[in-house]
Amino acid sequence: MENRQLTVLIGQINPIVGDIKYNAEKIVQIIKSNKKADMIIFPEMSLVGYPLMDHILDPMICEKNKEYIDEITELDTESTIILGTFTEPEELKEKIQRFYNSALVIENKKIKYIENKRLLPNYDVFDERRYFSFDEQFKPIEIKGVQVGILICEDIWDEHYDIKVADNLVQNGAELLIVINASPYHIDKFEIRKKIICEKAKRFQIPIIYVNMVGGLDEIVYDGQSFIINQFGQLFYKAKAFEEDFPSITLHIDKKEHIKEIEKSKDWREEVIEALSLNLYDYFHKINIFDGVVLGLSGGIDSAFTSYVCAKALGPDKVTNIMMPTRYTSQESIDLARKLCENIGSRYIIHPIDEVFNSFEDSLKNKLGEISFDIADENLQARIRANILMYYSNKYNWLLVSTGNKSEIAVGYCTLYGDTCGGKNIPGDLLKVQIYDICEWINRNEEIIPNGIITRAPTAELRENQKDSDSLPPYSILDKILQNIINYGIGTNFTELKKYGISSETIDKVENLYLKAEFKRRQLVQSIKVSSSAFGIGRRYPVLKKINFKQ
Repeated sequence: MENRQLTVLIGQINPIVGDIKYNAEKIVQIIKSNKKADMIIFPEMSLVGYPLMDHILDPMICEKNKEYIDEITELDTESTIILGTFTEPEELKEKIQRFYNSALVIENKKIKYIENKRLLPNYDVFDERRYFSFDEQFKPIEIKGVQVGILICEDIWDEHYDIKVADNLVQNGAELLIVINASPYHIDKFEIRKKIICEKAKRFQIPIIYVNMVGGLDEIVYDGQSFIINQFGQLFYKAKAFEEDFPSITLHIDKKEHIKEIEKSKDWREEVIEALSLNLYDYFHKINIFDGVVLGLSGGIDSAFTSYVCAKALGPDKVTNIMMPTRYTSQESIDLARKLCENIGSRYIIHPIDEVFNSFEDSLKNKLGEISFDIADENLQARIRANILMYYSNKYNWLLVSTGNKSEIAVGYCTLYGDTCGGKNIPGDLLKVQIYDICEWINRNEEIIPNGIITRAPTAELRENQKDSDSLPPYSILDKILQNIINYGIGTNFTELKKYGISSETIDKVENLYLKAEFKRRQLVQSIKVSSSAFGIGRRYPVLKKINFKQ
């Protein structure tokens, strides 16, 4: 019986989109510092970053890609390198989609083989058919005496495709499958990946290596968590989550032995905090133009959670919280906001806005006469606050982060050019009930988010004795309805919700609010995607529409 083995080094890197020199230097350093690996595997599009979007069409990007492919190919190493990038073959020169999403197999200073992606995702955040052509080759390649089938991300997610890439590779003799990925995070995503890979490994009775990118890009978070599954469908190795990792693992190809499966799962709330923190950290440091962050702190749970994540991601010394009370702001809100800042160690400024608000009211009264107080006056306060926050942002070169949650964004319970201002929204893909859940988890060992913030009734404090429940159903009910709408669409079957006593009138109200708020969502700043269905680049709905869901 043969006793073949491969020492595999996983290059779980955090690239910067378009900074090919930076990415290449990182890749070169990893290759040069590891002399014993039989294979060094890097993620999908790791040389150029993913997604490049229309930058893939820029001549400079194409030239730099070729330049650094050549540099990496010329490295003096005995390892076989599997490198994710794009290629521009002659046969695609005249096509609109003139690129392949490719894995280069580099050996002995030559590109031994190029594997091109076969299944091109065109849903959610993916838009690959805009740029890439698909390939139809299913040929394993021999690496160090082992027949290896290489797949690129979507190639392994074949449930809804007629083409089964892994099946074809195994039928053609593959003894090991390697999947290189730029797979975005959302809650429970690792378990979904693991289930798919385990089922295939068990069915094919061969090991599978899954290498994933890590890092933040705009709304997307790549969580890393690369892993290896043995031929029995057992988790053999798992890399770090939400950080770079370069582990070296020896894989016994011919050894047929069950193992005690490793267990390194994290609580979903911990994962969400790490995902949000990584995205903000990368945005702040990769763009490298800000000296700190600033946010409006209200004494409510959304801004408290946002402030906590900012402090965790960047350090409390980088975070400035601005409290902007009016005549409607309770002393309790001010005290709770101050207590939060003391707990997390970040600075705060109390900047009352009543004087400015009064001057606006006087000016409007001079033009319009005596008019009743309504939503326009509520929104005016939010917009005054936004101006002050933008002033601090401009004056001190601080990134303004906004604090709106997914529940409020979904129904338009937010003020354009008010609380929606900023360059990054931290909790925008979390429903209100999830934020409460996460804050309670944060406090599991000690009180960091003041308990009063968690237990008090939600309020915007834009008029006397205001509560969110004056305008909206309780969040426990609202979020159940929104989950159905967001996941399944308008007019979905709400039978289960009605069984729990949620009325048709309440459901209709939420659907109407949801439809009418599209113009706001179209103008919002980036929210960080942590769900499978986020408001952002993966979601495309028209602003102008007329839908009667009661038909």
